[in-house]
Amino acid sequence: MKFIYIILFCNLFSFIYKSSENDCSDFKEGTFIYFNNEENTFNKNSITIRTHNKQIYIDSKKGDTLSYDLIWISDCKYQLIHTYTNKKSEGFVKIGDTLIVTIKPIDNLTYKYISKIKKNDFEKEFKGMMKKTK
Repeated sequence: MKFIYIILFCNLFSFIYKSSENDCSDFKEGTFIYFNNEENTFNKNSITIRTHNKQIYIDSKKGDTLSYDLIWISDCKYQLIHTYTNKKSEGFVKIGDTLIVTIKPIDNLTYKYISKIKKNDFEKEFKGMMKKTK
């Protein structure tokens, strides 16, 4: 009988852990800052503001602003379509390009992300970490 209770407890614990691991609802809207690997700290000059269908990146130090339309594919995965930039020259990601972003929560304020873009049979991946500030 004890064996059955142990199995039930382990299954329940596993289900609860798995559910909380995949809950990205805290990150669907808000203001976020990026982690700077070189300085080993979060960069308060580079922020992202996310609503239910838009994402705006602002780098106050460089004066850059980039806008994206946002479509949630699943609880922890979304699509960004690049719609605007004030930069004089675009980088690899151009207006109209689509990125697929997958996020993995670390805690209720911080998550890791992998952003992928595919162009002409070439795929580029960006990885990082963000923290919710508002």
